[in-house]
Amino acid sequence: MAFSTKESDYLIELLTTHLFTLLSRVTRWQTHSLSQAQYDRQVGETLTPNVKMLQSLLAKLTTTAGDQEQLAALKAGLTKLAAAQTYQLTPEQLAMANERRLSRHRR
Repeated sequence: MAFSTKESDYLIELLTTHLFTLLSRVTRWQTHSLSQAQYDRQVGETLTPNVKMLQSLLAKLTTTAGDQEQLAALKAGLTKLAAAQTYQLTPEQLAMANERRLSRHRR
């Protein structure tokens, strides 16, 4: 199934919106009180399947896209999402997460 340029640009716009939603989630996972195991589980359940689908759709839309700037932005965002799949929380982030979990239990 081939898309027209107008259809491709529309789909790229929708995918970009979805990509920002995923980037927001990843940022939240990286800055809130998740352990590394919890982060890895979220990545496996949510991020990895979405990255694979976005990569597949992007490959199909590349040939018919009219808005090359939007396509480049989508590719850049997808690169950031792919990198987040192997992100390791820093010792400082893990310590802060542990402190938040402990303070929740004290309440």
